Amino acid sequence: MTGQRADDQTRSVNRAVTILTRSTEALVHATDEYDLLDDICRIGAEVAGYRLTWIGYARPAPGKLVMPIASAGTALDYLDRIEVSWGEGESGDGPTGVAIRSGQPCIVSDTEADPRFAPWRDAAREYGFRSTIALPIGEGEARIGALMFYSEQPNAFDPLTVRLLTGIAGNLAHGISALRMKARHDQTARELAESEERYRSLIEMAPDAILVHSHGTILFANPASSEVFGAGPDVTLVGRPLLDMVHDESRTMAISRIAEPPPGPYLGQYKLVGLDGRIFDAEVTACAITFRGMAARLLTIRDITERTQAQDQMLQTAKLATLGEMAAGLVHELSQPLNIIRLASEGALMLIERGKATAEWQAQQFQLVAEQSERAAEIIDDIRIFSRRDATPLQVFDAMDSVKSAIDVLSGQLKPDGITIELTPPHRASPVRGRRVQLEQVVMNLLNNAHHALKDVKGGMPRDWNGKISVSARHDSNQLLIRIVDNGPGIPDAIRARIFEPFFTTKEAGRGTGLGLSVSFTLIATMGGHLQALASDSGAAFVIQLPLAHEMQPFPASLPPCAPSHGAFGNAHVLVVDDETAAAESLGHYLKALGCRVSVAGTGEEAWSLFSSDPADVVITDLRMPAGNGEELVEKLRDFDPLQPIIIVTGHLGATERIADSLQDDRCAVLKKPLALGTLGEIIAEFLQPPAE
Repeated sequence: MTGQRADDQTRSVNRAVTILTRSTEALVHATDEYDLLDDICRIGAEVAGYRLTWIGYARPAPGKLVMPIASAGTALDYLDRIEVSWGEGESGDGPTGVAIRSGQPCIVSDTEADPRFAPWRDAAREYGFRSTIALPIGEGEARIGALMFYSEQPNAFDPLTVRLLTGIAGNLAHGISALRMKARHDQTARELAESEERYRSLIEMAPDAILVHSHGTILFANPASSEVFGAGPDVTLVGRPLLDMVHDESRTMAISRIAEPPPGPYLGQYKLVGLDGRIFDAEVTACAITFRGMAARLLTIRDITERTQAQDQMLQTAKLATLGEMAAGLVHELSQPLNIIRLASEGALMLIERGKATAEWQAQQFQLVAEQSERAAEIIDDIRIFSRRDATPLQVFDAMDSVKSAIDVLSGQLKPDGITIELTPPHRASPVRGRRVQLEQVVMNLLNNAHHALKDVKGGMPRDWNGKISVSARHDSNQLLIRIVDNGPGIPDAIRARIFEPFFTTKEAGRGTGLGLSVSFTLIATMGGHLQALASDSGAAFVIQLPLAHEMQPFPASLPPCAPSHGAFGNAHVLVVDDETAAAESLGHYLKALGCRVSVAGTGEEAWSLFSSDPADVVITDLRMPAGNGEELVEKLRDFDPLQPIIIVTGHLGATERIADSLQDDRCAVLKKPLALGTLGEIIAEFLQPPAE
């Protein structure tokens, strides 16, 4: 018996050594976790000769079952007949459950005698098992399961064999950990590669220009950038200064953003220039990234020229709608100075005829006529500025100038309806960045809405009730808050939630387009601000919030021109062109009094004929005339002599800006009607000076 026992022990050790050697080879060559488990089980069964080898993974609560993951041997059906747990209880008290819970090998030397094996004894007897060992895989919280060997001999697992098999389980745990780590790495690498490919495809296929720059130098540009910036197929944007593609209008803001990038994502609008010279409006989204190991900025640039044009059209529609609503009030505003002019002039004529008009009194009346003409000119100028398409560049201006201008236009319309308006300005200048006319439009829209609300409600109020609009402004840190409040019926909560929607209006048909507040909201947003309707117990309340700019651009001061004295122009020849005979003759008399030789024409064709036969030193022409208008005449004069002094006088609202942009230079001036003679005289005197060489 002693010799037989020694032989059995020798065979057992040889088995363990064989498994250890072959399993080590399997671990070295393993590339997949489950293939490795299968190899270990196959080595235990086929090479070492164990009746059954299997590996089970511990599942979490509540069941805490041990699920077979890999197995090999002649008794595989055994696993289908048993249930093993690593929790407390009969099914968890076997060698597998104890090994997983304790982290120590658990040996059943004789399945017929060990009470812990009672639940599985019959099945073990049927499949020829007499001893078994369960070895934990992993340590502590990293313990994932157990490795089990079953032998047909009792007492098959002596201490030396146990040490060898424990080494196999330990190596297996390290192998599984390494394979899982490699699998995670491979998965991360695949996901990263897929992500890079996905984002590369998105960037390459994106219709918007995507640039990466560092300190203003372009490091990367996607294919769409070439199309957006008008670069040819052989022209690269990489390496170019970003500022080369920024229009002068947006350059200051771009330089500031490059020098001090704002934290977090940034969205702004810029005017850009393509390599082909095309100027376009762009929406730019920027964020910080790391590019090739250096700090950089990622820019997404979208050409919004068409959208801007559509917005401009909507803005213009809203302006004209506002002007239509204001028409009656504007007629009243213009009627007042015209009425004073007529009364003063007819009264003066009557007293002159009767010989009762002293020279001093006549001078007073003419001064009154001049002042009222200037008043009418200011009203017309406000309408002209408000109604034109605003293509002026962004600038820093005092917001309160826009507020006061809007109040000046509308205050005359409020008085007949018994509505007063009060302005409480801040104690210092309020510089903001944007377009002055657009802020004026917003304030005018809000005041106009308040006017309508107060006018409509007045009929149901006591006789002593009067409408009131309060406009106040204050600085709050780096923000300007403009508050416009009325004492009308207010805005219901349900309506207040929708008032900034396009085409939403509560006015009856014919009195509103529903664009005013929507356009106002957009205009304030483009200035980096916010327009909000506040809840109020009495009346409507709106707040315009705008970021304050750091500095204000100075506007040139203008001094009232002085009329030149008699004989100031020598015998200079001035050609006056106007289809209004009275205007032309009055102007001719003024110029003759200054010593000029004057020719008068009523059409552009007549003027060109006179000029061809007797060229004038200065030409003063209207624009809108029959038989060859002023624009055609100006073109002919410029073709004849590019330095010909020309003064264009017009009352056409749209032409003033258009002609000024295309023709005005140091030898051509554009003046608006009604004309100030002093200003005209100063310009003629300047034009008659010899040109600077």
